[in-house]
Amino acid sequence: MNRLRDSAIVLGLAGMLLMVSADTKDVEAKISYESEVLFEDTKQSSVGAVCPAAGGRALKLAAQAIGAENEVEIEIETKIEAEIQAEETAGLSPEDYDALLRIVEAEASGEDETGRLLVANVVLNRVRAEAFPDTIQAVVYQTRDGRAQFSPVGSGKIERVIVSDTTRIAVERALAGEDVSGGALYFVNPSLADAGALSWFRENLTLVRAYHDHEFYL
Repeated sequence: MNRLRDSAIVLGLAGMLLMVSADTKDVEAKISYESEVLFEDTKQSSVGAVCPAAGGRALKLAAQAIGAENEVEIEIETKIEAEIQAEETAGLSPEDYDALLRIVEAEASGEDETGRLLVANVVLNRVRAEAFPDTIQAVVYQTRDGRAQFSPVGSGKIERVIVSDTTRIAVERALAGEDVSGGALYFVNPSLADAGALSWFRENLTLVRAYHDHEFYL
């Protein structure tokens, strides 16, 4: 009986040793697996540490290409805007265009678009007429006997106006060739003109159109 008991004890201890050994192998296997995973992650991380540099260069080149493309697009847009502006101003110099806008605004700020178009027509008709200067700026700022041909020039109002969209549209219509003035070279506001000037208009010129507060003469 004692031998059987001792044998059972020995067998029990042997089983426990086998279980511990098996658990140890499992732990070792787990540690080995996790170490391999960690090593692979490290390798990938190391490779990744190199790739961003190459990727960075590629991104830089791509950014440079995009930047060059954007510069070309901006240049094209600038040229298109310049061509559009040239068409709108009918090839006028900036000084001529500005003078035309200002005199129309100063003379007809209380008028509608047609009233402003009429003033622009008179200025452009004068440029084409032999008796007047051949540029808009010269026509607008012309003086005779020390007196400005347009009262806003003499008063300085022309330099103080803020050009409205209505005036810009009217001027563009005039520059496109639309003339509703009947070829008029002069205009006057009878309610503001002195008697002598109004008399000269009516005795020496031909009335071609009246619109609101202005009379237009040829």
